[in-house]
Amino acid sequence: MTKKIFFFFLFLMTCSGAWFLLGRPAVDQPIVVQTDEPSVETVGKLEQEESRLPFFSIRGRPSMEILEEIGKPTRTEPSEYGYEWWVYEEENQVVMQLGIQNDEVVTGVLFHPEEGKVKIGDKYKDVKERFSLQESYRLESEGAYTLELTEKDLKERPVISLSDRWSAQLYIDNVTEKVFAIRMVRNDILLKHQPYKIIYRGSLPQQESLTSTQWEEVQSGMEAQIFSITNNLRVQNGLDALTSHEGAREVAFSHSRDMDEHNYFSHYSQNGDGLKERLGELSYIRAGENIASQYVDATAAVHGWLNSPGHRKALLDPDYTHLGVGVHQRYYTQNFLTVP
Repeated sequence: MTKKIFFFFLFLMTCSGAWFLLGRPAVDQPIVVQTDEPSVETVGKLEQEESRLPFFSIRGRPSMEILEEIGKPTRTEPSEYGYEWWVYEEENQVVMQLGIQNDEVVTGVLFHPEEGKVKIGDKYKDVKERFSLQESYRLESEGAYTLELTEKDLKERPVISLSDRWSAQLYIDNVTEKVFAIRMVRNDILLKHQPYKIIYRGSLPQQESLTSTQWEEVQSGMEAQIFSITNNLRVQNGLDALTSHEGAREVAFSHSRDMDEHNYFSHYSQNGDGLKERLGELSYIRAGENIASQYVDATAAVHGWLNSPGHRKALLDPDYTHLGVGVHQRYYTQNFLTVP
């Protein structure tokens, strides 16, 4: 892949019912297992290169221009919202994702530093001083919709306006208090994501109806995205990237599917099995698990784990060597292994 990748910012958010609060995304306490005595606990950088297009300038651009200016993506993956992700990676670490619909950019997520008005690594206190961060954020371009952000939302995923039709959501790392990722999103797409409370008149946009085959493709894409975002985090924190482990991925997927199909959220299956039992005969020295549910996509799920102390510990544990990620619709599982 041509290494002409650029970087930008934007974050997403959305809506949900008249005075209606959509169910909050959930993360449970991660667990850590030792093979000799299982237990349950709460528990480098990419080379920057010149980019021919600033991240924010890409919004609304035709896909042909993206191919000409930036090059082909590492891979493409469908989303559950009608657009296709173009994922740009280097050395198994995500640099940027662009959402393409009807041959134009409708959203994007930036993970790598790039000069601009707002950039990855900016301090939250500086962002707060430069921008007016509002608890109520109106989407006038789409009609009578107002997003209501909680105090936690303002600190961890504030929203700023880019133009009449575009917004940006900043994902804040609550430990470093710096920008971890930036999502830009066209406001009509923002309304489809619906991660926030929203006050509105009329009706919300209709959600996409996916077949089981389409969901399988979306899930596979989110698994790959979570894997590369996790490795990006680790390398940025001076840790080794993790190696994909197919056995752990299968175990993680089975647990996500089981939670979704049986409507529960726990590290323990309904038959009482924990991580050690699910891993079965897999060879490992140490293992840990992160789970999450109801986040709008892979980026949002990893951000939720990053801002939860126990889950963050698993993401950035220097002793883990392998990772398996399993996604079933909006249920997400990571299984970490230390393999000799």
